[in-house]
Amino acid sequence: MLFLCQWLAPVLKNKRIITESLPKTQNPMFEITPEIEEHFDSSLRIKAEATVEAIALSKSIQIGEPDQQIELAKASGWGTLTDIWVGANHQGNTWQYRCYERLCQLLTTAEIQAAKSATATAYQTSFEVIRAMWDLLAAIGFTGGSILEPACNTLSFMGCQPQNMRIRSQWVGVELDPTFAQIARLLYPEAQIYAQGFEKVSLSDSSFDLAIGNVPFGNYKLFDSRYAHLNLSVHNYFFAKCTDLVRENGLLCLISSCFTLDSLGTGFRRHLAEKLELVTAIRLPDIAFKRFSNTAVVADILLFRKLTEAERKLTTEKDYKYPSWVKTSPSGKHTVNQEPIMINQWFKEPEVA
Repeated sequence: MLFLCQWLAPVLKNKRIITESLPKTQNPMFEITPEIEEHFDSSLRIKAEATVEAIALSKSIQIGEPDQQIELAKASGWGTLTDIWVGANHQGNTWQYRCYERLCQLLTTAEIQAAKSATATAYQTSFEVIRAMWDLLAAIGFTGGSILEPACNTLSFMGCQPQNMRIRSQWVGVELDPTFAQIARLLYPEAQIYAQGFEKVSLSDSSFDLAIGNVPFGNYKLFDSRYAHLNLSVHNYFFAKCTDLVRENGLLCLISSCFTLDSLGTGFRRHLAEKLELVTAIRLPDIAFKRFSNTAVVADILLFRKLTEAERKLTTEKDYKYPSWVKTSPSGKHTVNQEPIMINQWFKEPEVA
């Protein structure tokens, strides 16, 4: 977390966004503990076996007691457990085969299919990165409010939220996979959890103070007639819908593929610039998710503020100049075919308000 916080201090020096917090809740609140964090340093086998046990527990209880919640929170995303579904790993009494056999007993056919479909995108986000994102929000004055996590897995962003914010917050989580949606409900009964795809959930525009989370990455699309004309990849779709769901001056603090900012086409970034101010962007090292998710990927933390109606009107004027983060330029690096690798202008010359 230290490398993120040291970078953030000068960037956020003059950026203060105060949000009106909601009344305190009196519900007991589960939080991510050091014991749970240490578990994710374990081997892939131990994490897989703990996930299977968490799923079994979630099938057998209606309310999670504190000791049970600790076990439930050790569940990893399906993306970490890809090996379980690979038939070649089922030769002999392997841990993959044992986990596979147990899951076949625990899950319905539909749940198994959902699990297999989620292996490309469903990963547990590093708690270190999550806590750094909350530090970032605290640095600009966020104190709590109505919060949406649009691809929540087990809702770890809620479990890592600082207590002084959390007692002033109300949460909505959306999780496509029904198994992990149920685990999220048992961990955070005070949150409203939708076990649906984000594209199918009906939420009111301008109803949230913050959208936070780690959105799915990929070169595939979700169908939503409202956004079909934009022809968006899945990660950009999440930004488009979250933009409409947050209020004026509300915030989006989302982890996304580097291609949200670095893609050659500028159309979607122009769309965002007409609705959002980029407060800051942080490019994470490709090892940021290796510890938790056994995957290496280049991703960004993107923090946006939604423009007011008066500010949005300015973007329609003839002399409006799009911010530089809409554009990309050569990074100085090249592909194996000697084609220039493009990088967003933000990372060359961050804009300071």
